[in-house]
Amino acid sequence: MVLGVNVHYEILGRRSKSWTILEVIKDRAAATDKATTLWNSKQFNGVRILKESYDKETHAFSSVEIFSRGATGVKSKYDQTGTVTPCLTPDDLYSADGRRSIWELMQNTLSDWRITPTELLHSLEHYYKLYNTGTKLQDAVQRTAVSFENEEGSIQERMRKIYKVIEASVDIMKGTKDKVPSLEMGRLKPVIESLEKAPNKKFLLMCGLVEYLRPTVTLTDKFGRIAVFLANHHPDWVTEILDQLLADFLNHPPVLDQLLGDHESRDSFITQIAYLQAGKVTDLMEQDPSQSFNKDIIRLSGFLVEGSLPLTSYALFDRLKTEINAAKPINENGLIAQLTSLRALHEVLRNLDMDIHALDAIGEDLAARAGRLINSQSVSDLMEEYKNPIKKVNALLDLEAVTVGGINKRTVANFILPILSRPEYETVFMGLDSQPVQRMNDLVALQKKVKVTDLTEMHKRKIAEKLDEFCRTILDNTQILKKIHQLNISLQEKSEKILIMMADDFFTDGDCRNRAEQQVRLYMKQEGFTSGLIEGLARQAAEEKLIEFKTLLSQAGLKKVETDQQDTL
Repeated sequence: MVLGVNVHYEILGRRSKSWTILEVIKDRAAATDKATTLWNSKQFNGVRILKESYDKETHAFSSVEIFSRGATGVKSKYDQTGTVTPCLTPDDLYSADGRRSIWELMQNTLSDWRITPTELLHSLEHYYKLYNTGTKLQDAVQRTAVSFENEEGSIQERMRKIYKVIEASVDIMKGTKDKVPSLEMGRLKPVIESLEKAPNKKFLLMCGLVEYLRPTVTLTDKFGRIAVFLANHHPDWVTEILDQLLADFLNHPPVLDQLLGDHESRDSFITQIAYLQAGKVTDLMEQDPSQSFNKDIIRLSGFLVEGSLPLTSYALFDRLKTEINAAKPINENGLIAQLTSLRALHEVLRNLDMDIHALDAIGEDLAARAGRLINSQSVSDLMEEYKNPIKKVNALLDLEAVTVGGINKRTVANFILPILSRPEYETVFMGLDSQPVQRMNDLVALQKKVKVTDLTEMHKRKIAEKLDEFCRTILDNTQILKKIHQLNISLQEKSEKILIMMADDFFTDGDCRNRAEQQVRLYMKQEGFTSGLIEGLARQAAEEKLIEFKTLLSQAGLKKVETDQQDTL
């Protein structure tokens, strides 16, 4: 422990999709041993230790992860490479990595022509258009060759290898040109039946679908013409082909924009993508009757929820991440509203049963996005709206409540203790600027808000202790308990006065509340206390009085109280 710095270690466990603090330990070795034991117990799918530090001089908190096991740092099934993958065979070219590489290399061209990598790879007409258009193909080949770092030889030799793969793919298209089935009538079933025994049926069907789409003007129309073919009775190989086409169409941003329609704010659009990716747009429509989707989206959602369109699901997941990371406001309603939307989206994703590692990835994106919103300037601007320090702390706690990400929450928390420690604010916190007893009530309200935050245990404890310190000072200055004790009334009435104050939240947890509770307990231990409560009352009235007093004890938070007649009360 460094002089002036408090340190403890928080052990967190994860059973499903959220982390829970299991134990707080001051010794590092003991914390590590405990975390190891918990991980070996196999009760958790993740265990980690956070070293939490508090600097008394600067009032700053810091947190460092020193131990991690299990559900952290594992790739999601949605993870896809964003780099160009050199293709050594036609199969490589037609693979998911190959198509993604084509998209990376030629995105602008494909967007202008309103086609996808799949269409380019299954249509001679599209290929010839590319071949005869300037140096687009040459540029793509050259960029691929440059990225081919593991291959020996010059760039020119690598380019020749890539051209040979392209030529082989063109030969395949030429060789099967006369065998490509026609879907002129828009009927897929007869085509499937005719291809069922063909060794290259998947390639032929894809070529037939691409040809069927060629006259279609817009990408959204193409998407609709493929979506209508989705059916549960299709063989798996047919659904795989439809899935590939739909996923490729969704790589073009305008397709989803048009399918989901106009939105007043991006948070609504992102929420719709999340529900669609989970295949639960009908759930969203039930929750919010104002939500509506076209038939293609509803149809697509039904297949996504069954897990039969994995590539489409991946494409929607990528779009979800893109929208979260986009340098555009989530909405136009300011800092709190944007953070509220990010937190709400995180809760939506948690409730949609998203893959745990995918949720972690999205959570990191949401936290990063929130981090760009929460900074010293934005928080200072927020606090500048309030002159009263009580309101400043309240505003920071409200900000924490809608903040995503532990680091961002610590950023917010690091503004709180300096406010509580500033000399010019002490008169306000001690109630010297107004009615001190009412200020006690304000301090309790702040302390309660602190306790339900997602701040670290050290943050909560330090802030709560400081608030209790102010309440204790007010208690000393006002001598409330002493004045109640000196009143010329019965012990029972004195107890009731203190208990009512406790129930009405005038004593912060800590020394302040302990003093009040101790005085009440002292009164109740006095001989004749319980009988004094009901003295002179008829049986029914006495029973009602005892019940009323027990209720007051409960409201004040005193669960077990020793009296002179414990069995009676």
